[in-house]
Amino acid sequence: MTATDGAPPPGAEQVNGLSAALLGTRVVRVDHRTMWDLWNRVDAPWSGTWASRARLAHALQQLAEQGVITLPAASGRLWDRSLPPLPARIDVPANRRESVSQIDPADVLWVPVMRHWAPQWIRTSRPPAGLREAAVEINRWLQRTLGAAPGRVAREERSLHIFGDEKRLAHLADGALFAPGRLTLQDLACDAPAGHLRVARFAAAGPVLVVENKATFDSAWRALRATVESPYAAILFGSGDAVGPLIHDLAMLNDLIGVQPTTCFYAGDIDIAGIEAAHLFTTKAAAAGLETSMAIPLWEAVAQTEPTGEDTTADSSRTSGAVATAESLHLPESVLLRLRTRARVPQERIDRLALADVTWWAPH
Repeated sequence: MTATDGAPPPGAEQVNGLSAALLGTRVVRVDHRTMWDLWNRVDAPWSGTWASRARLAHALQQLAEQGVITLPAASGRLWDRSLPPLPARIDVPANRRESVSQIDPADVLWVPVMRHWAPQWIRTSRPPAGLREAAVEINRWLQRTLGAAPGRVAREERSLHIFGDEKRLAHLADGALFAPGRLTLQDLACDAPAGHLRVARFAAAGPVLVVENKATFDSAWRALRATVESPYAAILFGSGDAVGPLIHDLAMLNDLIGVQPTTCFYAGDIDIAGIEAAHLFTTKAAAAGLETSMAIPLWEAVAQTEPTGEDTTADSSRTSGAVATAESLHLPESVLLRLRTRARVPQERIDRLALADVTWWAPH
């Protein structure tokens, strides 16, 4: 439960009602006031009570996990100061695309791996619109790849291929679409990424690479392990703004795993949070006496790919600050252009298949 005051969480009827109301707006971005108006109608018995805020916060989290909405970055400024905090705005990605909320399963040409369960599940369970849409989008991707044997990639990378959202598949993988007897990650030729240990070692000394995201870490260490002589002595998973506390361990890497870093390279997402994490890494590493540099080929490659949409944490002041920071980090002009246009490009756009050729992203 999201609330701290003991408020009862909303039921499926209210959560699904909010989902339908948001999709019914047919707008991609819903502001704070509209969000409240919709919720007060859906959850009328609790409207205006002490529990209403907590119940809305809980419902929004449920819809975000289902992929119906996208919330602003938790560390961003687009949240109010009350408890529990609520977003100033939310995005409804489904409203960018053709709605499938009224889908008739008989009208869909289901691929074999979904044909034996998806139509019956939609008819009898009447899942929320977000799950129905996800089922159809997965089916479309499977149709496009029938007979093609797509190369195996990390889960977040495949999520971008299917949904244009690197986090969607991870949320869905614990839910109804992936219940026993339904879909598996094997069906989608992808793996949940390794990364809880956060480091892979290749040599006793040399340059070290720190990447922001677990899927990129997973795909990159596999590529480095497969090379005859890895251009990096080690690779670490930085986990965004958690990279600050990692610096202490990075400075002790020789004692911990027998790797003496020469230069510590960094690569991350192209959005405000990603640039802030890169700056934090550089600042903390310099204070620890480590030599740092940006992994320019990786930043450049990410900038050349398609954005997933607008950076919802961006406003004029944060955007100008991120551009100035990126310039101070000597990031390429292509990255600065993405920031100026407030586009968000996740690092996972460069997937396992692209990273398999290590030569283009080796340190220079």
